[in-house]
Amino acid sequence: MTGISLAGKVIVVTGAARGLGRAYAARLAARGARVVVNDVAGVADVVEQLRLAGATAFGCAGSVADPDTAETLVGTCLREFGRIDGLVNNAGVRPEGWSWEEDPEITRRTVEVNLLGTLHCGAAALKAMVRQGSGSIVNVSSRAQAGIPRSATYAATKGAVASLTYSWALDVPPGVRVNAIAPQARGTGTRRPGTVFRPEEPEPEAIAPLVTYLLSDAAARVNGQVVRLIGRPAGMALGVVKHPRGARVLTDPGGWTEEAIAAAFAGDLGPDLEPVGAATG
Repeated sequence: MTGISLAGKVIVVTGAARGLGRAYAARLAARGARVVVNDVAGVADVVEQLRLAGATAFGCAGSVADPDTAETLVGTCLREFGRIDGLVNNAGVRPEGWSWEEDPEITRRTVEVNLLGTLHCGAAALKAMVRQGSGSIVNVSSRAQAGIPRSATYAATKGAVASLTYSWALDVPPGVRVNAIAPQARGTGTRRPGTVFRPEEPEPEAIAPLVTYLLSDAAARVNGQVVRLIGRPAGMALGVVKHPRGARVLTDPGGWTEEAIAAAFAGDLGPDLEPVGAATG
């Protein structure tokens, strides 16, 4: 194989039974990786398809919200191959609706799958990667972290995943990397039935090369980044999501009163106020 190859690497993909996760697993296998796929159902079908295509694949069914599932996933890699080189933390759910009308159990499940599932799987993988001195994790965040209507719980978990990515990237030793992606594609299985997609929204297969790149040795200098890949009318748009940064500050030697704060926002700080919500373009 010419170009970027994952030959010999062992990679776990969570939420791999459909949509983006399935596309990631197929692309990674096509580039030479041996894959361990996970989902709550449909795992056997994915494994069968990957093996028919000539890949080495194993499956582990279970919810990533359960820390035992994370240990089983990493344990399967270590038992079968002696190492784990990559993890794609893709598993997630997306409820839609007003937070004040949301069933608390749905809220709990969203946090447990999207955030705790990422934490459980990442922690289990990092334990092995730090020990072996190499490895790469790709978390799945979202442009929703900047705010989107009627999906506040989902957006909150994806913002937390971005923060988790930055923090892990600071914690890991050289040779281990942690990045995240903010993809946008149709057919992911996370949107309510009847969703109308814009013509420029790509199929999941169009996002998969970004995951392959970030898990490859070609991305050795990329760490602690959230990379966005979305469809636009002119084509696929690739870019880096800027990290949260504080803006300019005003200093008052005598301390701030409520009136002085009001004056600051009416004056110098007014232009610094950020628009709310994720950009659509």
